[in-house]
Amino acid sequence: IFQFPLYWFIIPAIMKGWIDRVLTQGFAFTLQKMYDNGIFKDKKAILSFTTGGTESMFQPDGIHGDFNVALWPLQNGVLRFCGFQVLAPRSSGVQHSPPDVRNAMLDAWQERLNSVFAEKPLLRPEVKDASESHGITTAQHLGKLLPPDNQTKAK
Repeated sequence: IFQFPLYWFIIPAIMKGWIDRVLTQGFAFTLQKMYDNGIFKDKKAILSFTTGGTESMFQPDGIHGDFNVALWPLQNGVLRFCGFQVLAPRSSGVQHSPPDVRNAMLDAWQERLNSVFAEKPLLRPEVKDASESHGITTAQHLGKLLPPDNQTKAK
């Protein structure tokens, strides 16, 4: 479980430094062992983070947009690259929540952790094939298509 506060839609610098120093080539991946064949292929990973806003602010139609787009580089480019089975993230906007809401968040988190080993990974192998039909996208794991004017299709 990677627990952190979401700062400016990214992980804190100290956590990025830890990733750079620990998940190194030879230890966390090799050119032959990455993604589905990665060194950590038998391990699960969850991003659990707090935000300064409410959950509704980080929805696809929320003011900040879908936090899954911001998490894609960490979930796929770091964790899945090293072979982790990436589970659905957990977010909580605790800063402006009353005590009863915070307690409900903790209860829900405890309930999830009781069955976490039975969870299916969020990022599935079929993501590889999706890029052939609709190009590279940070939303592949959500089943979304690219917009028709996406820059990845520019000549």
